[in-house]
Amino acid sequence: MAGPAQRFEPAPADLRGATVPVVDDERAWRAILETDLNLLGYRVVTAADAAEALERANTERPALAIVDLMLPEPVDGRELVRRLRARGDRVPVVFYSARGTLLQEEGPDAPAFFSKAADRAELYASLPDLIRRGSRPPGVA
Repeated sequence: MAGPAQRFEPAPADLRGATVPVVDDERAWRAILETDLNLLGYRVVTAADAAEALERANTERPALAIVDLMLPEPVDGRELVRRLRARGDRVPVVFYSARGTLLQEEGPDAPAFFSKAADRAELYASLPDLIRRGSRPPGVA
């Protein structure tokens, strides 16, 4: 039995208005995350697939991206991140997926993983640290 839902904490003052793209082919998940993140103080842009996300990445300067791992073919979440990295975009990424088990990647640019089955408060609580870690120059811990 799950415990009580955790309280969502607003974005710290220095991160309010930070842009967070949400890339998910399921409209319901885009709406849920967009609503929550806006209420927490983030600026949200949404994309339904990798092509739309790559197009938006040309004009947006995101602080962090939340990406569904299982986007529709031909470009899933991992391939979307590979393409962003190939063009020099080092935005921190959170894979948000219905898959129960995920292979964790390691390294400074490795995406974080959260399950859609888990309480979203854990995801939201992690965003400030992930954004701040991603805003440091390479090689700075």
